[in-house]
Amino acid sequence: MSSYIHHLVHSESPRTVWHAVDVGSGQGYLSRALQELDFHVLALDNDENQTSGANRWTTKEAARKLKRKHRSSSHTPNGTRKGSLTHRTVHVCPQTLEESITDWLSDPSGVQQHGDPGIHHSPASTEPVPVLMVALHACGSLTVDVLRAFLTDRTRAPQAKGVGCLWKPHSLVVVGCCYNLMSPSDFPLSKPLRDLDPIPKLTIAAVHLAAQVPSQWLKDQDAIRGAELALRKVVYRALLQPILQVATAQSNAIADHATLSGRPIQPSLGETLENRRLGKLNDKAYQDWPTFLERATDKLGIHLEAINASLPDWFTHEADRLKLENALFVLQTLRCILGPLIETLILLDRHDWIKQELTEMNDRGQEVEVEMVNLFDQATGSGRNVALVIKPATICPQTVSVSGGCAKPHLAPNAIQCSCRD
Repeated sequence: MSSYIHHLVHSESPRTVWHAVDVGSGQGYLSRALQELDFHVLALDNDENQTSGANRWTTKEAARKLKRKHRSSSHTPNGTRKGSLTHRTVHVCPQTLEESITDWLSDPSGVQQHGDPGIHHSPASTEPVPVLMVALHACGSLTVDVLRAFLTDRTRAPQAKGVGCLWKPHSLVVVGCCYNLMSPSDFPLSKPLRDLDPIPKLTIAAVHLAAQVPSQWLKDQDAIRGAELALRKVVYRALLQPILQVATAQSNAIADHATLSGRPIQPSLGETLENRRLGKLNDKAYQDWPTFLERATDKLGIHLEAINASLPDWFTHEADRLKLENALFVLQTLRCILGPLIETLILLDRHDWIKQELTEMNDRGQEVEVEMVNLFDQATGSGRNVALVIKPATICPQTVSVSGGCAKPHLAPNAIQCSCRD
């Protein structure tokens, strides 16, 4: 992603954006790469452990640079600029994201910390600071929250007072992840889908499938073994379902859920008394059906001896169970093949929503372009490889090779466009 961003910002002449916000920054790998591109970077993460780890990495990297007596720099009309990096822990939503950026740009203590007054907004300045928003593998609703924050501040009139007056969104590069953690309000977003009757919804099962990358299952022996294990996990859990239903119907056959797990049933996660969350089991638990059955029933507090007579016939006939297993393997494989289609639907919905929102701003002279870019080769990089990109219409980057993949934005001036998936 940093290679793409480097080309993106240097396609403007002169470069106009020197501040970036890395949302969901984790251990700070992308944040440090952006600092190397002479960005002043605000790295935000919800997890204090991640922030602490990122700070340790930053300290180590600074020590290595000092030892080598080398630091990258670039020359601008303002002289030599050097990047900076600020880590903060915050629960990110559109409002807190806006507030965090404003606090960062207006905090005078940072001038001494970073030794570069260019990081902060001058009270005498009448121009808001351009800010690039980035998020790499932003989990669940975090992707949509970043998009909402960008659009909210983009729609704010330049003369408006308040949280957005110190800065303005310049551009955005976001790669989403963990569709199973999306809020129901995150889909659909685009007007064409919301105007349908009934409005289409994605079930919990559907958003889980959106993360599947079946095209990579057979790339090598490790991938094959991983795919087989993943399928076996789903099949075994499916076979557990009728056992759980029988046990739930007999109060003496299963332990109280709240007592056993220490938490109540969570309907928001699709849980019911007959569809309890098993939680994580280690891979060895899936080596065969008897092992899984023992581990799962023990964890759920199911007493098999109390329900043996009420279980399906296949439970005591191995040939019947194996036949059912094979059928479920085929069914789950076919479902996974549809996964990329669901992900594409989610991405196109977000793209069309952004495009519609930004089109309405064109009367203010705020022409921008929207596209979807393949940043990574799924075989060597990440399964989540598509970035949603928003940038000023004047930026016209050429094809960029990134991490073994190929990012191919096809742009035309003064137009909102989309480069869909290859």
